[in-house]
Amino acid sequence: MEYWKLVWVFVLAFLFGGYQSEGCWEIEKAALLQLKPFFPHINDEGISWGKGNCCRWNGVECSTSTGRVTRLFLEYRSVEVYNNISQGWYLNISLFLPFHELKSLYLGNSYIAGFIDNHSFMNKLEILDLSNNKLLGNNILPYLAEFTSLKTLLLDNCGLQGSIDISELNSLKNLKELHLSDNQIESLGSLFQRKRQLRLAKLEVLDLSFNYLNNSIFSSLAALPHLKSLNLESNLLIQSTYIQGKHALRYLSYNKFSGDISVFKNLTSLKYLDLFSNNFFGNIYVFKNLRSLTSLLELRLRNNSIEIPSSLAPLFNLSKLQNIYADNNMIYNAETEMHSLDTPTFQLRSISLSCCGDGGSFPQSLNHQHDLEHVVLSNINFKGDQFPNWLLENNKKLERLNLVNSSLSGHFLLPSTSCRGLSRLDVSSNTLDGNIPNEIGAKLPSLELLNMSNNFFTGGIPISIGDMISLQQLDLSNNKLSGGIPRHLPMGLFTFDVSNNQLFGDIPSSMENLSLMLTLDLSNNALFGGIPRWIGKMSNLQELVMANNHFEGPIPMELCNLNSSLKFLDLSANNISGSLPSCFIFSSLTHVYLSRNKLKGPITSFLNSNYLVTLDLSNNHLTGNIPNWIGTLSALVYLLLDNNHFEGGIPVQLCKLNRLRLIDVSNNNLSGTIPPCLMNTISNDSSHAYYSDDDYSGYIGSFSADVPIEFTMKSISYFYKGRVLTYLSGIDLSCNKLTGEIPLQFQNFRYIIVLNFSHNSLIGPIPPAISDLSRIESLDLSHNHLSGNIPSQLLRLHFLSFFSVAYNNLSGTTPQRTGQFATFEESSYGGNPFLCGEPLPKNCSTDGSSLSMPRNATDEGFIDMKVFYASIVGSYIVMPLCIAIVLYINPYWRQAWFYHVEAATMSCYYFVLDHILPKRFH
Repeated sequence: MEYWKLVWVFVLAFLFGGYQSEGCWEIEKAALLQLKPFFPHINDEGISWGKGNCCRWNGVECSTSTGRVTRLFLEYRSVEVYNNISQGWYLNISLFLPFHELKSLYLGNSYIAGFIDNHSFMNKLEILDLSNNKLLGNNILPYLAEFTSLKTLLLDNCGLQGSIDISELNSLKNLKELHLSDNQIESLGSLFQRKRQLRLAKLEVLDLSFNYLNNSIFSSLAALPHLKSLNLESNLLIQSTYIQGKHALRYLSYNKFSGDISVFKNLTSLKYLDLFSNNFFGNIYVFKNLRSLTSLLELRLRNNSIEIPSSLAPLFNLSKLQNIYADNNMIYNAETEMHSLDTPTFQLRSISLSCCGDGGSFPQSLNHQHDLEHVVLSNINFKGDQFPNWLLENNKKLERLNLVNSSLSGHFLLPSTSCRGLSRLDVSSNTLDGNIPNEIGAKLPSLELLNMSNNFFTGGIPISIGDMISLQQLDLSNNKLSGGIPRHLPMGLFTFDVSNNQLFGDIPSSMENLSLMLTLDLSNNALFGGIPRWIGKMSNLQELVMANNHFEGPIPMELCNLNSSLKFLDLSANNISGSLPSCFIFSSLTHVYLSRNKLKGPITSFLNSNYLVTLDLSNNHLTGNIPNWIGTLSALVYLLLDNNHFEGGIPVQLCKLNRLRLIDVSNNNLSGTIPPCLMNTISNDSSHAYYSDDDYSGYIGSFSADVPIEFTMKSISYFYKGRVLTYLSGIDLSCNKLTGEIPLQFQNFRYIIVLNFSHNSLIGPIPPAISDLSRIESLDLSHNHLSGNIPSQLLRLHFLSFFSVAYNNLSGTTPQRTGQFATFEESSYGGNPFLCGEPLPKNCSTDGSSLSMPRNATDEGFIDMKVFYASIVGSYIVMPLCIAIVLYINPYWRQAWFYHVEAATMSCYYFVLDHILPKRFH
């Protein structure tokens, strides 16, 4: 009987509780409606406020037993809705008084500038989030003292600045977490001046990251006896000698700490230590035999100068250690040192030691680990050891194995059993050889990333890779793989890179189903056939790279379906023919490489490609004019149209492209004059000289923008790529039919490296303003019709390493053989018949001594043409006048003159009559 009574009690309690939870309290519902005008975003999603049970409204949570509101989520993730409230607004706390059981209140991102002081506060509130209310400022602290039940207080990014006095929060005796990050706090005020004693006795978590605190912060840590986590990341801390005591200094990263790492030997309660990106040095052997650190769970030492042996022997006694992150320190080989412990007492979950140096043999201490989940040991020389497949054998939980550039050699060995937990494997940039095991798909079926690039693998691509149903990124580039592309590939591939191998055959039609593909790189192989039309179905494709193969035929029109997704297109160095599809109007395209093909016809593509950085159409058979709309490609940096059959003039619209660094239209049939504004086009701002591959590094193994660009410099064609290309700027207009004079505007053009106007029909003098090109290295004005002297101002070009004015009509003397001009030989000046001086064989004097000429006369050449023409005209006027005057004065000479004139006239008459006219005229 007692049993049934107890059952009925539970049933009634359940029904009563269920009844209460059916609807919220009316007084609280009314209070919520009063809050609604102050938080206009609350109806954006979920159930709107105003209808039904308020416990089901968006951002409201109630107790299941009492039906009262316990949590309110009124924060807004975007402050755009408050942009019209430039000064913020003040929150009336009395609006929350009806919520007697409210424990959590989230008011972040609400543009609150302060509270209305009515001395009415919620005595059960445990969590208060006021983060990202920048208008609150320091005056908010006194108001918070009334929330005596608070356990967690978030004041991140609330406009706190300078010296604040958090002892004003002494009344918050239950406070366990205090977050003050991302403010402009310089000190905690009277706390460090000892004017008032801090009594936050239960505080366990203190976040002071991203402020302006200096080392004085350490002097008060003794007042926080239960502190477990202290975050001082990204402050102005310098000297590590202040680090002392028993506190858990969890985050000290991104400061300027310096000194020996031994300063941490007295931190007896340390569980988490983060020293990321400081200036610590010394040997990690300081941790050896320090029993006080046996509680350490996680050690972060990245980006310092600490000496760490690859064996990790100094840490063997830290039995609770689970995670080690020590990238970018001084890793060294310590195999010959004796250790007190032969094997580690810890069982690691994660280890990351990527750095540099000689690590000796692959650390055998890892042979005792069985719980590893993440292993990163990249960029360390491990004496050419073989791939440690025992890591996979011993650690069934292993998810990530990264051994990039670790000097591994020999064959790639798989574990004896299947490793279904491994999702990321990267062994790129080693010297592994032999075939990729055929059973790799069966032994590593769960891989999401497989990167085996930059090795010496041979043979074919294993067919079993198609069985890796989770595989998203596959990079086998830069090996010696042969055969064809497998017909069966994982359907979920995002990245497929097999570039720089020896693959042959066509592209299998089965790849048509890889609809998620983002990067497809087949470059530098021996593949042939046409570009498949079904590539247009890869609607997510961002990078398509098929350069240096034997593809032929036209560019399929179906590629136009990628207009909204494609960012990178490289089809260079193939046998592609036909014209450019007019539908190529890519809205996201940044780089285009179609050089060294057989394309013909005019440029009708890429109109409105406003993000285009590189346009390389060189070495084709394109015709027509350079279109004026190229001037609308405002982001264009590299424009290469050389070695085609373009006609007409250089469009003046190119002058609108203020980011251009490289223009090459050489070896065409361009005519007309050089637009003067073109000299002001090349950008002087080095910030525009970018060729960044950041846009393509979102996935490991994804494509890197490192395509070479051919450009002539110092009369030799080179291929430039990557960061080297960012230092190159120039204009090449050579081998055309350009006429007129060289423009004079060079003052805004001073950072150019290459200027080539050779093999045209330019006339006039060499502008002395060329001397303003202070960084120029290659200047070629040869094979034109330039006249006048070589300006002496060119001697100021101290970086010039190639100079040619050969085969012009220049006159005068060559520049003095000083500076860079002392290195130029006869070939730089040859073909100018009126030019003399070293290094030419023609001397500028007639008697073996230097010709004594005024400086100005030398600068203008041997002949002043204006004086020459004036003397000719004067001679024709003076000579007849002299003859007339003589004949007038002397009668005898006058008689003789007329006699000889008469005799000469009669002789000419009879000569014509006897020898020239026909006989019928006699």
